[in-house]
Amino acid sequence: MKWVYQCFGISKQAFYKRLATHQKSNQQEQAILNLVQQVRKEMPKTGSLKLYKHIKPVLVEKNIKMGRDRFYLLLRRHRLLIPRTKRAHITTNSKHHFYKYPNLVKQFIPQAAEQLWVNDITYIKTDGGNAYLALVTDAYSKKNNGLQN
Repeated sequence: MKWVYQCFGISKQAFYKRLATHQKSNQQEQAILNLVQQVRKEMPKTGSLKLYKHIKPVLVEKNIKMGRDRFYLLLRRHRLLIPRTKRAHITTNSKHHFYKYPNLVKQFIPQAAEQLWVNDITYIKTDGGNAYLALVTDAYSKKNNGLQN
């Protein structure tokens, strides 16, 4: 063993101190991973920040010092991070500086067909991306106009 610490240019005492620190760190990480697995059994989709806040009192009780960032790195190293879900398309943005036209048909109630037409657009997720569906509907009869593009 003498040649190991001589190769790295450190003393025997420093070598064994590093070895003990490394072993202690591994034991603490294993204890944290066990805690994470216990919490994830009960709440499988718990995010990292909530998970950290949940097990922090136990870490303090066991005298394990680990910050949030190092906790994230540990979870990433062991592939325990929960992937973020992709947000759905946001179709309406009313918080803009352009002129907003008043709703002229807010109080209007159609009495017959073809007095008021309404339209809508929606996004449909497909394997090749997003498709758009635009509908024009008679507000009285609730029927589409039958136009084809």
